[in-house]
Amino acid sequence: MQAANASPPSALPRLLLYLAAVMLGGALLAPLLFDLGQWAKGWLTGTPSGLGQWLLAEIQRAHFSRYFNRAVLLCAIVFILPLLRAVQLDRHLLPTWQPVGRGIAQWALGFTLAAGLLLALGFLFLKMGAYQLRPRPDWFKFGEPLTAALGAGIVEEFFFRGLLLGLLLRSMSIPRALWVGTFIFAIVHFMKPPEGWQIADADVTWTSGFLVLRQIAAGFGDVDFLLAEFATLFAVGWVLAQARLKTSALWLGIGLHGGWVFGLKYFSALTRSQPGWLPWIGSNLKIGLLPLLVVLLTGWLALRCLPRPPCTPKE
Repeated sequence: MQAANASPPSALPRLLLYLAAVMLGGALLAPLLFDLGQWAKGWLTGTPSGLGQWLLAEIQRAHFSRYFNRAVLLCAIVFILPLLRAVQLDRHLLPTWQPVGRGIAQWALGFTLAAGLLLALGFLFLKMGAYQLRPRPDWFKFGEPLTAALGAGIVEEFFFRGLLLGLLLRSMSIPRALWVGTFIFAIVHFMKPPEGWQIADADVTWTSGFLVLRQIAAGFGDVDFLLAEFATLFAVGWVLAQARLKTSALWLGIGLHGGWVFGLKYFSALTRSQPGWLPWIGSNLKIGLLPLLVVLLTGWLALRCLPRPPCTPKE
């Protein structure tokens, strides 16, 4: 008979199988979504309504790689339920929510530091000539960056630092769980085609999703790009995991994550990059060894500036 206190089986094999199924499913589903989009484009042409015109414009702007990204996201959502059943999700795996007031203070600290330091770095790059302002930049267009920041911060922190790290900590030591969880986070965000690479609409076939996977794999052979982007993504994941362990909650990580996303989206909307600065400076503020150093500095400052919990009087 199995001992009652036996340690739970490792979640790592199931997590790796989940990631493989998501990428394979995305590669198979993407051409079907693309064909659906082309059919919808023909059906919507000439539609007088505002919603129809907006949807038509979105479809016309979408290249195959965007359909691939949406297909991967859809598979990730569909396959998450079998994963949760397989790993026997327990509420105690997730961090506890601290009092709201303290949590909001941690969120505000993380968001302010992450967005502020990243934007300061971006405008330093602008002065150096690594970026140029776009014609007629809209300095007050905050809606899209804020929406992306809140969405990514909440959803990704709940999944990666809540669910994933909690599952790994259940069957691994803390250092190993940190390394494995951070590596998975970086790999997932690194798995996209190179900037500017596209498949012409006329060349899309049922195997085009696998062509995208091949381009993603080729990115691991580009040493400058690997150092510039993968290392930065790994640093981001490491800082966010440390924030989760230090605070036993997700508030600080959500703030840091959201601040970085806001800074990246806002600065990218205002500027365009100049080539030739890798591996130190990339085509956006998440690529490059200098952004990596700023991420580490931000994490160090955030953890040092955390308000100490009130002392409990001794009996």
